[in-house]
Amino acid sequence: MRKITLILISIIINCIFMSGCFSYRDINKILFVTGIIIDIDKENNPIVYCEAFKGKTGPAKGGGKEEKIIFKGTGKTCFEAIRNISLRSSYKLNYTQNKIIIFSAKAAEYGLDNFIDFFDRDQELIIRPLISVYDGNCDILMQTQLDEENYLGVYIVQLIKNVRTSSRAIELSLHKYLNQRLIGDKTNVVPVIELKTDMGNKLTISGGAIIKEDKMVGVIKKEEGQGFNFLMDSVKSGTLEPKNPQAKGKFTTLEILDSNTKTDIKYDENKIKLIKNIKVKTSLGEVQEKFIIRDNSLRALKMTTEANIKNACETIFNKYKEEGIDVFDIQEEFYRKYPKEKIDDAIKVTDLIVNVEVEILISGDTSDFF
Repeated sequence: MRKITLILISIIINCIFMSGCFSYRDINKILFVTGIIIDIDKENNPIVYCEAFKGKTGPAKGGGKEEKIIFKGTGKTCFEAIRNISLRSSYKLNYTQNKIIIFSAKAAEYGLDNFIDFFDRDQELIIRPLISVYDGNCDILMQTQLDEENYLGVYIVQLIKNVRTSSRAIELSLHKYLNQRLIGDKTNVVPVIELKTDMGNKLTISGGAIIKEDKMVGVIKKEEGQGFNFLMDSVKSGTLEPKNPQAKGKFTTLEILDSNTKTDIKYDENKIKLIKNIKVKTSLGEVQEKFIIRDNSLRALKMTTEANIKNACETIFNKYKEEGIDVFDIQEEFYRKYPKEKIDDAIKVTDLIVNVEVEILISGDTSDFF
């Protein structure tokens, strides 16, 4: 009984003296950074923008309020620019909640290796944030009041998560970039963010920036993104729009329910065969004009869809094969399977073989479309 009493007393003492938070006083003195932008000046010195969240408490109904604060700092390095930002704030900036790191197109062309070490080395910064490239004026972007979300970092995270609804969009996180920049052909594809102001202020993913050896060397356009994503096994949902085989000049829409791409590499006589076996499960979602569902009509729609996917994959592959840019991780895949062989530019001696199998499901009460 005495032993139990001592245990209960110890628990009570721990609850009183080891509580995690006494009041709002400390958290009110911290600014939580939700987004970081890296740009460069005319001398290629970094310009760092920080978007910070400041929580407020008070007796107002509905709880505390919040305030967005924008900081801008310059220096010879990112570390110096960040420290210069701290000198302008009466509160401590906390980077553990950062959501996004955006590099301007100028900074990306100059070279991410001039900035990326700080985000990998600093102990307070985390490597989970998404990364992207923005082609535009960073001052305008940071000062723009977005329609759907007050905080840029939160907005872009939600936007990237919504990528799964499109088979043409691209995404990449910082920790994946840090791994891929050191292996294979040292090439990454980073999403490109664009500000749209035609109907309010909104952000969109407009393609992918090709980062080779830490420098931006090109851009995959949004319309090319579908072929790239199928080759890289990055398509899990989205839509396909093959022509309607029963109505000239009309289209159908197939919703992608699932997609899987299996990759194999064969090497013989200094030639590489990159084999991509793509299986896509779809559902017939919309038809323009008419479509009478029969075995032969579904077979024609299936063949058209398979040909479209194959053409999209081959088109983007041949484009970057001619440019000698390995955005498909061929070098890495080759070394994994043939570690004793040595080829410097694998993509230049690679032929692509694409095998596509599309399954079309008919859902709903309507069997024929008129």
